[in-house]
Amino acid sequence: MRFVVSSRFSRRSRKLTSQQRELLRAALRRFAADPRDPLLRTHNLKGDLGDYWAFSADDDLRVLFRWDGDLCFLVTLGGHDEVY
Repeated sequence: MRFVVSSRFSRRSRKLTSQQRELLRAALRRFAADPRDPLLRTHNLKGDLGDYWAFSADDDLRVLFRWDGDLCFLVTLGGHDEVY
């Protein structure tokens, strides 16, 4: 699987604490190995965000992404209320 990272995702990832960065790295490795891993709680969104998916890096940190074939475009990340 290949990832494409948006500038918004990059900016927000630089603002994470070191612990959150480690959790994000681990979640991205897990996601690359198996996007449907139950620990990630990957789910399709609804409504205005219906073209997007999300998974959890920790209890509150979410990664919003969309599929383009086998390419995964990482759109943004943040807390539940920030992302949705």
